[in-house]
Amino acid sequence: MKKILCYMTFVLAFISFNSIAKEEKVTEEMLIGEWECEQSQQEAVLDKGKLQDFGDTTISEYDYFITKRNGQLFWGEDDEENALLPFDLEDIYKRPEYVVDDKQISQKIEYLSEDTFVMTNIYTTIDKKNNPIKKIKMVLTCDRVEE
Repeated sequence: MKKILCYMTFVLAFISFNSIAKEEKVTEEMLIGEWECEQSQQEAVLDKGKLQDFGDTTISEYDYFITKRNGQLFWGEDDEENALLPFDLEDIYKRPEYVVDDKQISQKIEYLSEDTFVMTNIYTTIDKKNNPIKKIKMVLTCDRVEE
């Protein structure tokens, strides 16, 4: 009985390790190219001293271009030099949560396939006592544009 229990524990540990080891991540190389993206946005506001649930979802569609120049990723709605913004993928992985001024920011990027990723950002506006007064959730789902 002890041998069977020990064997089962080993098998479960091995399966868990393999599923973690195979977890795919979004990479800079994967991101380079053109993307069709759908952005959903929801807002939660303060009402009677309590932050409400997220409200209705607003959907927008965007086409993005991601390129790498001088070792830095940039993205924008076209490839014009002055229209591109820096994109720091490493920062998303290293700082999933941080605070800037009166905003708590939560960010994550998820690999769905070589041609699809999802980026989620949650911006929580806080008062001087760190109480939330407004929250915005943006989810960007992007699919590679096939050439």
